[in-house]
Amino acid sequence: MSRYLICLLAIFTPLCALCQRVEAPLSLEDALMIARNKNLTLKLAHEEVVRAEAESRELNALWYPSLMVTGEYSHTTTEIAATTTLGEMGSELLGNLEPIIEANPVIGELINNIGKSELRLPIVPRNSAEVGAELIWVVFSGGRRVAASRISKALLSVANDRYSITQDVVVATVTEAYWGLALARELTRVRRSTLEQHGEHLRQARRLEEEGMINRAERLIAEVAYDQGVTLLASAEGNQRVAEECLNSLLATDSLAIVPTTPLSTPRTIPSWEELISLIPTTPTISALKRGSEIASLALNAERSRYLPTISLICHQQLWSWGLDKNIFPRTIVGVGLEWTLFDGLARESAIARSKSTLRSAQTTLQKTNTDLHTAVARYYAMLTTSLEEYRAQQTTLVLAEELVRAQQRAFAEGMATSSEVVDATQRLAEVRLAQLATLYAIDTSLATLLMLVGKADELITFFTPQ
Repeated sequence: MSRYLICLLAIFTPLCALCQRVEAPLSLEDALMIARNKNLTLKLAHEEVVRAEAESRELNALWYPSLMVTGEYSHTTTEIAATTTLGEMGSELLGNLEPIIEANPVIGELINNIGKSELRLPIVPRNSAEVGAELIWVVFSGGRRVAASRISKALLSVANDRYSITQDVVVATVTEAYWGLALARELTRVRRSTLEQHGEHLRQARRLEEEGMINRAERLIAEVAYDQGVTLLASAEGNQRVAEECLNSLLATDSLAIVPTTPLSTPRTIPSWEELISLIPTTPTISALKRGSEIASLALNAERSRYLPTISLICHQQLWSWGLDKNIFPRTIVGVGLEWTLFDGLARESAIARSKSTLRSAQTTLQKTNTDLHTAVARYYAMLTTSLEEYRAQQTTLVLAEELVRAQQRAFAEGMATSSEVVDATQRLAEVRLAQLATLYAIDTSLATLLMLVGKADELITFFTPQ
C-alpha cells in the first residue's frame, strides 16, 4: 500500500508545483535586458565574433617568422664515403721525385705498386642523427600578406556587424513575443468578461422564463452563447500558455508565469519617413555587405599576386648531431629562398575567375538588399500609420458598442428586447475590443520591426516612455 502511495505522490507533486506557479511581473525593458544576457542566439553570435578575432590574429601571423625545431635520424644501406688511391693523393709529391724514380727503377716500381692501393675516406656513417632549429621569414609575397591583413580586419568588422544585426533581431523578436503575451492575456480578460456578461444574461433569461415573460427558445439562445463563451475562454487561456512558453524560451529562463507590466499602447511619437530612409545606408546590414564586397575585392588581389614570386630568409642552426662531422657539415646555414610558380595548370586563372564572380555577387547582393530595405521600410511604415488611424477610429466604435450593450440589457430586463439582440450586442462589443487589441499589437510590432530594419532596435523603449 505504501508503495502505491509513493507512486501517486511522485506523479502529482510536479503537477501541483506547476499549478502553484508564482506570477512574475516583468517590464519590456527588463525583458530586453535579460535577453541580452541570456538569449542563446546572442551567445552564438558572440562566439562568431570570438572566432573572427582568432582568425584575424591567425592571418596577421603571416607577417612574423616561423621558427621550427627539426629532428632527423637516417640509416643508409651503405656508408657514404669518398674513394681515392694513394697515387692520386701523392701525385704532386711524386712529380717532385720523378728524377729519383727514373734513376732507380726498383724504387719507381715500388712506388707505383703502393700508389695503386685504394684509400676510403668516410663522410656520413650508415647511422646518423641531427636536431636543429630552422627559421623561415617571408620578406616578399607579392602582396598576399597585405591582402590577408586587410581581410582579417574586414572579417572582424563583419562579425561585429552581424552581432549588431542579431541583437536587433533578438530585440524585435523578444518585443513581439512580449507583446504577444500581453495581447494573449488581454484576450483572455476580454473573453472572461464576455463570459461573465453571457452568464449574467443567462441568469436573467432563466428568471424571466420562470416568470413566463420569455419563451424557452430565448433562454436556449442565452445558454448557447454562454457555452460558446466557455469554449472561447479555454482557447484563449491555451494561447496564453503558449505565449508564455515562447517568451520563456527567448529569455532562456525557467517556465515562469510572466505578467507583462508594459501594456500594449500607442507610441508617444513615431520616427518620420525621411529619418528612417536616411538611416538605411548606415545600418549594420548594409555595412556588413559593404565589408563583404571589400573582402571579395581583396581576395581577388590576393589571387592575382600568386603570379609573383615568394622570397624568404632562411636560417638553420644545428643544435645536436651524431655521426656527422662538423668539419664537413656546417652548424649554421643562412640564405635566401625563392619560390616562383611558372605554370600550375591554369589553377591561378580559375581562382581569379572565381574571385571575380564572388565580387560581382557581393556587389549585386548589396544593391538588392538596399532596395529590399527601402521596400520593407515603406511597407511597415504604411502598416504603422494605417494601424494608428484604425485605432483612433475604433475608439468611437468601442464607445458605441458599450452603449448598445447597456441599452439592450436594460431593454431585455423590461421585456423590450430579445435574447438574440443582447447576445449580438455583447459579441459585437467583444469583437470591437479584440480588434482594438489586435490593432495595438500591430502598431507596436510594426514600430519594432521598423527600428530593427534601420538598426535602431535599442531605441524602442524611448518611444513608449513619457517625455
